[in-house]
Amino acid sequence: MTGFALGPMPGTSVAEAADIIISETSLPAIPQLPGRGLGSDAVGRTASMLEAINIDRGPRSWRMTTRPQLLTRRTWDRLERDLDEVQEVWGESVSHIKVQALGPWSLAASIELSDGHRVLTDSSAFAELSDALLHGVHAHAHGVASRFHAKVHVQLDEPLLADIIAGRIPGTTDFDSIPAVREEVVLEGLLTFEADYLHAAPIWSVARAAKTFLVDSRFRQQLSTPEHYDGLGEHLSAGYRIGLGIPGKDAREEAISLASHLDRIGMPRELLVDSFDVFPSAASARSLRSVTETAAILTRDAGDL
Repeated sequence: MTGFALGPMPGTSVAEAADIIISETSLPAIPQLPGRGLGSDAVGRTASMLEAINIDRGPRSWRMTTRPQLLTRRTWDRLERDLDEVQEVWGESVSHIKVQALGPWSLAASIELSDGHRVLTDSSAFAELSDALLHGVHAHAHGVASRFHAKVHVQLDEPLLADIIAGRIPGTTDFDSIPAVREEVVLEGLLTFEADYLHAAPIWSVARAAKTFLVDSRFRQQLSTPEHYDGLGEHLSAGYRIGLGIPGKDAREEAISLASHLDRIGMPRELLVDSFDVFPSAASARSLRSVTETAAILTRDAGDL
């Protein structure tokens, strides 16, 4: 079991965030600072990894463009500057590092074509964007591995996945609905990335798209239903891993809560050691320290809590 940060951190200083992450976790994540504003949000930062596609801010959202715009060039430059600052704090010898990007489905739902329709509505545009993202993420991971002489783990975030599968993504007007995407199609698209972590709502049909499926604290109550007990149990029984978001306030109390959760679904607590990770629902120095302590308690004492 490992305690780590998802990636987003409060504040606007990359160096401060990098120092907190390397000090409090055993799997450091390249920090993201959405508080810096446009271009530092999840879409802008992911777009900075795309080599073959340019995007800029349109009237309503991000939009594909035919050539690099000023904002596109700024996101490219910011990503390199961020990595330079992280390297100054971490040095050049870190054993494991986690990098993060929006997954292809949420990215395609967040970017418009020149006609105002979402990329998600155009199969050829989606294929182009997904391919560019695949190559961009792998290039980014390779660059980070070279900088730090580290093994790099890739995390994909799909915050819009539940709405995409349910057909709840709005079109250009109230009369222009975007059809739901079948779960098997979503899974097929995600599997090509061979990600280590997938962060999304608890949709067990796509959870196996990554080695570890991350579910944050917004869904903790939902995970207590019989349907999700079964889904979680089948996921673990198949040899996959799970990461749970926890408050990161009381390490021992949260360790006991997780152990009790395994008891309720009738699975051995030993799974907590090899098949679970934890992360704070809102990252800070205190919450990262707490989840790392929770991981240590469960690794050491899971059977005795």
